[in-house]
Amino acid sequence: MAASAPHVVVVGSGLAGYGVLRELRKLAPDASLTLVTHDDGHFYSKPALSTALAKGKVADTLITTPGEKMAAQLKLDLRAGRLAEGIDREGKVLLTTGGPIFYDKLVLALGADPVRPPIDGDAAHLAIAVNTLDHYHEFREKLPDGARVLVMGAGLVGTEFANDLVTTGYRPVVVDMLGHPLAQLVPAAIGTVVRDTLAGHGVEWHLGRKVAAIHKNAAGGIRAELDDGTEILADVVLSAVGLRPNTDLAREAGLAVGRGITVDQTGRTSDPDIFAIGDCAEYPQGLAAYVTPIMAAARAIAPSVLGTPTDIRFPTLSVQVKTTTYPIVLLPRPANVDGEWQLAEAGDAGLKYLYVDANGATRGYVLTQDRCQERMEMDKLLIESLREGAA
Repeated sequence: MAASAPHVVVVGSGLAGYGVLRELRKLAPDASLTLVTHDDGHFYSKPALSTALAKGKVADTLITTPGEKMAAQLKLDLRAGRLAEGIDREGKVLLTTGGPIFYDKLVLALGADPVRPPIDGDAAHLAIAVNTLDHYHEFREKLPDGARVLVMGAGLVGTEFANDLVTTGYRPVVVDMLGHPLAQLVPAAIGTVVRDTLAGHGVEWHLGRKVAAIHKNAAGGIRAELDDGTEILADVVLSAVGLRPNTDLAREAGLAVGRGITVDQTGRTSDPDIFAIGDCAEYPQGLAAYVTPIMAAARAIAPSVLGTPTDIRFPTLSVQVKTTTYPIVLLPRPANVDGEWQLAEAGDAGLKYLYVDANGATRGYVLTQDRCQERMEMDKLLIESLREGAA
């Protein structure tokens, strides 16, 4: 493959972009690889952003490998600080703020952008969504010691941040429209335990509510109004209401786009010379966030880019929720599978819930506290169950 390797241009320097570049370099040692990124190209762990406070990390210390070193290790042309503005598909040119870049194959690793809910008030723009290293730097800069922090969203990121904040001396106030934390991932009984446990450490909850307006407060900080009239005073606002796949570049280029950039089982878009990976991509089975699916996709997309179509095989993915006050490991229930959560075990060791579909097959699980140690056993059982169901 190396002898006829194409010039591959990758847009995006997150885990997806660097993941596919690593795999490309393994397969094609002499290939011409170019990375285009609007930031510095530093490599870091994005999941670490929601636990960085407790670990005493600032933005600079979260960097595991500087961009220049990544470029040297992977022997690639790093075009840092450049924004991808358009794709000339006929001419096979990526248009950037630093000039045009010709490609043989193009890989879009554009990630996802924070959702910005419509909120009134003269301070609504001050809400910070921590989705990148620069965002985290801004958040830390605006975070005084012992700050009262309004957290909008009680999903995975919002709950992890609430845990991180309260265990490091800050005072989080969490607002979410749903009835319990992690509502799209765990059954209500576990969400209630998470709520109560974090409340015992000092987290204030306003569930079943949403932020209607954020105003500047004359005494400093902000004053938020909820939809039921409740007012909350805080020093900083953290927005964690979700992410939306970044599809603008692909859409404007005329590529097929659904919730994300539409790709086939090899990661190929509707243009045979363009691929997409990571949070921006919509695979045949849907969106696939988290680290493990990205690495699995990278291992298949790299040979596909180099001329050997390879199907992406996503492994069974369990997720560790980084709530140190109440440890949780879960396998999310499939989005397109009807079923119900069933309590399997309860006791001093923790809780075990199984998500059981209409045919009685286990399709997801939640383990808490000491039962988190059963993670590998549960993953193995589910893999065997899925194989039996497919037989």
